[in-house]
Amino acid sequence: MSVEAADKPATAGIAAMLAELWAGLRSGPARFRDALAQDRVSVAEVAAYPALLLFALAARLWDLGSRAMHHDESLHAFYSYNLAVGDGYRHDPMMHGPFQMEATAGLFFLFGDSDFTARLLYALAGAALVGLPFFLRSRLGRTGALLVSAMLAVSPAMFYFSRFARNDILMAVWTFGLVIAMWRFLDEGKPRYLFWASGLLALAFATKESAYVVTTILGGYLFMEIVSRNWPSITGMVRIGEASPPAALGQLLRGAWETLARGMSFVGVSRQASFFILLFTLSLPLGAALVSVIQDIPILDGSGIVLASPVGSPRIGAPSSGGMVIAAVTVGLLFWAAATLGFRWRSGVWWKCALIFYGVWALLYSTFFTNPLGIGSGIWQSLGYWIVQQDVARGNQPLYYYLVITPVYEFLPLIFGAIGGFYYWIRRDRFGLFLVFWALSTFLLYTYITEKMPWLLVNLALPLIVLAGRFLGSLIDRVEWRRLARGGGLLLLPGAPLAVILSWLLARSAPGDDPALMLGMAAALGCLLAGGWWIARRVGSRAFWSFTAVSIAILMLALTVRASWHAAYRNGDTPVEMLVYTQTSPDLAGVYRQISRNMDEPGPANSITIDQDGGFSWPWVWYLRGRPDVGYADYSAAPISDPPGASVLILNADNRPDSEEVMAERYGPGVRIPHRWWFPENYRGATLGKLFGGILDGDSRRRVMDYFWDRKLSAPLGSSDAVIYVSPNAPLDLAP
Repeated sequence: MSVEAADKPATAGIAAMLAELWAGLRSGPARFRDALAQDRVSVAEVAAYPALLLFALAARLWDLGSRAMHHDESLHAFYSYNLAVGDGYRHDPMMHGPFQMEATAGLFFLFGDSDFTARLLYALAGAALVGLPFFLRSRLGRTGALLVSAMLAVSPAMFYFSRFARNDILMAVWTFGLVIAMWRFLDEGKPRYLFWASGLLALAFATKESAYVVTTILGGYLFMEIVSRNWPSITGMVRIGEASPPAALGQLLRGAWETLARGMSFVGVSRQASFFILLFTLSLPLGAALVSVIQDIPILDGSGIVLASPVGSPRIGAPSSGGMVIAAVTVGLLFWAAATLGFRWRSGVWWKCALIFYGVWALLYSTFFTNPLGIGSGIWQSLGYWIVQQDVARGNQPLYYYLVITPVYEFLPLIFGAIGGFYYWIRRDRFGLFLVFWALSTFLLYTYITEKMPWLLVNLALPLIVLAGRFLGSLIDRVEWRRLARGGGLLLLPGAPLAVILSWLLARSAPGDDPALMLGMAAALGCLLAGGWWIARRVGSRAFWSFTAVSIAILMLALTVRASWHAAYRNGDTPVEMLVYTQTSPDLAGVYRQISRNMDEPGPANSITIDQDGGFSWPWVWYLRGRPDVGYADYSAAPISDPPGASVLILNADNRPDSEEVMAERYGPGVRIPHRWWFPENYRGATLGKLFGGILDGDSRRRVMDYFWDRKLSAPLGSSDAVIYVSPNAPLDLAP
């Protein structure tokens, strides 16, 4: 283990630490300039990163408020609005952590409440994510870091969900920030990276419960490194061939125990162990709700102990009755254990890290100390809620869901990440192996978690993009451009993409297609392959394959931009996109715009009633916020016999009266529109036999390729419709 310098005595108090922080902030610009000079940042980098950031920001802000508000977006926006107007906010784990509501409320306070400002936080975060690879150039390489930034800027998952009021893009920022802080600490050993990591970890836990997944992945990698470094001492007592298997196992366990005992003395702690201890001690008390898994064991039947209230309870995931005592004791013990380990590790550093972490975490969960109970719900119910939700399996997606959606959108990082992962495994590249571990463990954990949704693709795409960008950067750096130019290798730049396009067209062909055209394309492909063989002989196979990969990556980058444009702008609220999944229809948003233009004066003549059956109250609660003339009713229990007195009635189509005569007394003919519609999910029920059969079947293969290229569906969209009734006196014109 590498020996680190002993900590200085913690003689400076909080005031001294704050003074040091203020001095650091004041000298920040000068230190940043010095760091750039010391790091020899090139002119190209100085130009490229701001250009990428400006592009990412402009693309994310463009037409940001036009898309219909998704159900989840309207929830987050409405509760942020309540906080902004002074009605407060109480943490509810159903909407994850409080950070997004509090930050959006701040933006509402500054810039006003609208669909645009409801999504502004996420657009800013998505743009900031594009700049983060700059701070990991020492590991990614200069070219690799720029490529990672470019891929983050145009990634369909990152792009679409940077324009969507959900917290997954925020988690991508905190996660990548933690990875950067971890590797900067592993390389430099400076305590400031531990302080940055503490703040980022607090923001992650205050944003979404996927922070537990991130902490598990990073902690798991560090644990593997610690075990690898200490493996000789763990296995030193084992005598192969001299002891029976039980005795050898005992020797192995004894070696592990003695190694752990030496480690618990905290003398000569490695940087890997230090960062692991930081993650473990700070997050340990927040994992207290894991003990709720024991509440279903037979010995506790009939005890009345509830550690995590089940789905359907008023406070899902919260303890009740005797469970509250167990919860309090568990949290207290874990805090004591964490503090004991932290102070034994590096007391002068740990208390500062803990102050940053718990200060930020408590501030956010208590909504700036206006809701002290939020600290209790954050420390237990956040995790407890999602433990009991595991059996619900929201989305009910098949196990292979991410194997379906990832190639549709993130094909570039998926393909080159897989090739790069194999390459780094062969080369035993340390940072490359970390990226492989990050990508694989993320995929496996999110596949295991029963709730599978398209927005979670952000978490899977991030490590793939970093892995693929670094690998492609190393390929570009290794290209011998002069030798390539002399040998005709630059012809690969158009040739390799053209070969891919011809292969695509031939694979999409069917027996009825023009045979002369097919033969011509096959001949052209053969000529390209022969030309590639000739170039490979002149420039060498290594240069040939490297530049061929780069050329194909350029083609895929262009296709990625196209996929992002389709998802974000062309089909932003139309679920022909798997990323869109379930979405409020643009027809509903059009009705709202008519209401806001023509019925902006609240009053009896402009009153509105919303049928809330089937969750139809959302996004209307957001759209019609602040109006006193809006009412919500549930018409699912019995058919309407007496129309309400509102000027506009928005009814769940399932509750429409059998006869329009009932409604004709007050309203004109009802206009039916999709309220919420969704992707037809015809990928369900797939098997390996169906997969191979589809590959061999020309029609099936063409349908899949047509969806990939132009989002052509072979099944109609699903929808849950609304019927809108308008009084003749209401100033709305909704043509049937």
